Amino acid sequence: MTIDARPRMAHHRNRIRLLTVPLAAAGLIVAGALSASAHVLVDAHPATVGATDVTLTFHVPNEEAPAATTEVTLVMPSDHPLVGVTAKTQNGFQPTTTTRHLDVAVPGTHGPVSDVVTKVTFSGGTIKGTDDKAFALHVDKMPAGVRTLTFKALQRYNNGTTVAWIEVAADGAAEPEHPAPELTLTGPAPAASPSASAVAAPIAPASSTTDGGPPWAPLGLAVLVLGLAAVALMLWRRRPSHG
Repeated sequence: MTIDARPRMAHHRNRIRLLTVPLAAAGLIVAGALSASAHVLVDAHPATVGATDVTLTFHVPNEEAPAATTEVTLVMPSDHPLVGVTAKTQNGFQPTTTTRHLDVAVPGTHGPVSDVVTKVTFSGGTIKGTDDKAFALHVDKMPAGVRTLTFKALQRYNNGTTVAWIEVAADGAAEPEHPAPELTLTGPAPAASPSASAVAAPIAPASSTTDGGPPWAPLGLAVLVLGLAAVALMLWRRRPSHG
């Protein structure tokens, strides 16, 4: 007897086709996610408010291949100055710093500081293909009283193109095409206000009883007495009668 294998082969092809569609869709989603995440990013260690001896690391991808990145400028936040920013040669790039004088000095690790770095420019090297290079800065002291710092980055390519990572999305808006690197810092929880403690203090005794027991103790005792009385009454009514 000859068995026709065509239905089984057709069924197998259908299964492959059904698997191919979701796999292709998943590939597009992953590719889109990778593309969307290929921005200039920044992280810090330690990433805490007012921290000292901090390493800031900027991750810079080359997005214009076959062109290569030849210069990267990192701009510090102007509204919250970072104290003691320094940079070393790395990835074949030489750093150059630009400073400004503050009208009002900010606290430093060894007293008030009036001159701070506004930007660091790395030049002389290249980032080719799809490479991603990390550029580290040392910071003596991070600003206090702020948990989000917004930086800017300018990325110059050997074909004359400059990509400005300076866009900041409004609240609730979609991420812009070239978002500015943002750093979120952690810090201690705010202490309770004195006024709240003053209001809470006189309220505390009202929740306790004179003997130190829980406030619901008298009510529980009354319920217990009534329950015992009800049981005694029921037993008295069911007692056998004589006579």
